Amino acid sequence: MTTISKRNLVKGVTAGVIGIAGATLLSVATTSDVQAATTGTVTYEPGATTVWDNSDTPSPIRYLVKDQTVNIEGQKQHAGETWYNIGNDEWVPGKYLNVTEDGNTAQAQASQAQAQQAAAQTQTAATTTATAATTTTTSSTGAVQTAINAAKSQIGVPYVWGGATPGVGLDCSGLTQYALAQAGVQVGHNTVAQESAGQKVAVSQLQAGDLVFWGSAGATYHVALYIGNNQYIAAPQPGQSVEVESISSYFMPSFGVRAL
Repeated sequence: MTTISKRNLVKGVTAGVIGIAGATLLSVATTSDVQAATTGTVTYEPGATTVWDNSDTPSPIRYLVKDQTVNIEGQKQHAGETWYNIGNDEWVPGKYLNVTEDGNTAQAQASQAQAQQAAAQTQTAATTTATAATTTTTSSTGAVQTAINAAKSQIGVPYVWGGATPGVGLDCSGLTQYALAQAGVQVGHNTVAQESAGQKVAVSQLQAGDLVFWGSAGATYHVALYIGNNQYIAAPQPGQSVEVESISSYFMPSFGVRAL
């Protein structure tokens, strides 16, 4: 991610969403106590694993490293994925924990949930269509489609903190900076700078090609490119890759900017 406030918020994040896919947290799921499962060991190797809060607008709290052990106090099912409460209403995706249940492991359950989530994301990406913006005088169908195609060309490219190299590594604002540049619009490589790229619009008024932001104006911490049909392309966070995600109540954007 790209602003100072976001750097403090998200640096080192590798698991959660987003998106997010992405930060797909849990406020709408039901909780069940875990009796047999008492501990979980972090299995994610590339970096830190995110611990999320359970608010209506979920955000990272802290991070866990590989082989770190935590106590399990409860669990939830959300969007086909298991999440574990590690105390103080702090939550970690089950796919990043090896949970011990009376000498057995819950890793198979977490792996199954991860596979279901991956299949859903693949289906979403396969059915995505881009709707060109046609109702403003400051945008053109050609520019919008060019930006969307540029962003789509980076699907699968890994997230890299501060990354701005297409095909190698991008962070969220690096992806949108690249996509807009292909359409002839130059913006800075941080979310706050990109807020001023055009006219601010409500989430309900988003059109294909708009930038979509999370966080308060002047202190945003995430940005993506809206492609229509309630979907956007984003570089979510470390440990994930550029992908198509859907707007949802558990990770609702704050506003959009019409730069094309």
